[in-house]
Amino acid sequence: MGQIFDDIFRTLCEKNPHLLIPLINEVFHKNYNMTDQIKLMAGEHHVMMKERKNLDQRITDSAICIGHKIYHLECQSNPDGSMILRMVEYDFHIALENAVQTEAGYEMKFPESAVLYLRHTENTPDEIQMKIIFPQNASVTYRVPVVKAQLYSGQDILEKDLYFLIPYCILKYVHIREEDSLETVSKEYRKLYQGMIDARDAGILNEYDMSNIIDFTNRLVNYLFEENHKVKGEVNAIMGGQVLETYADQMIARGREEGMAQGLLEGERRGKIELLYEMNFTVSDIAKKLCIPEDQVKDVLQQN
Repeated sequence: MGQIFDDIFRTLCEKNPHLLIPLINEVFHKNYNMTDQIKLMAGEHHVMMKERKNLDQRITDSAICIGHKIYHLECQSNPDGSMILRMVEYDFHIALENAVQTEAGYEMKFPESAVLYLRHTENTPDEIQMKIIFPQNASVTYRVPVVKAQLYSGQDILEKDLYFLIPYCILKYVHIREEDSLETVSKEYRKLYQGMIDARDAGILNEYDMSNIIDFTNRLVNYLFEENHKVKGEVNAIMGGQVLETYADQMIARGREEGMAQGLLEGERRGKIELLYEMNFTVSDIAKKLCIPEDQVKDVLQQN
């Protein structure tokens, strides 16, 4: 079951990494803006690990750089005692890959790290830790804070801009009685959907953010409530996933149709450029996202 949760987490990290900023603010008591420049480092970590022939191939869920500071988050669907082992391993390699040479020698700095627990019990700690003993009896207790997703109400999510957590809100309702679930879930998701609309109108979210959040929300609801058609249908209807998904699909399909005449790859690229531009991405951002020169982006936009 954990695979779908991990896949949603990793995909949101890759496609909408700026949604992590409010989560980082919440966990580490920072004050970054969602418009601050960030660099997603998970892919680079994967490449570096592959080059180390004697090590297992690993990839972190999310390692991002804001300014000169690196943050690392992992997602855990069910608490287990081995999480701290993986955190120490991942953080060590992130620090090693970003080691710098100083006048006194090499220096490596561990990232600020946290674990997002999608489920928790009354015994789940607020942090996980490990004592690391170095030679000469030097030791340090490595501490990693725990974020308990189910402690955040819909109101908390909207007030703190924690839109990243919306797909996982449904986990709070998995074990409630069916006769109680429809009204409770309906009220929660109407509030969340309207909150996203307000955030979009305020420029906090864009259509691409909303489309992905809604898509992953509906996928997880459909997965968890496969037999409960009332809850599944209610959330799908409230979140309006079909409308936004159709909008995105139309833009991509438009590129594919043009590709019939001028080459599939070029047509799809044109569709992606137009979609991102309508979602208020700048020419520079589009070029970086698609790994193409800015002149190509401008040429496509000038033809419309």
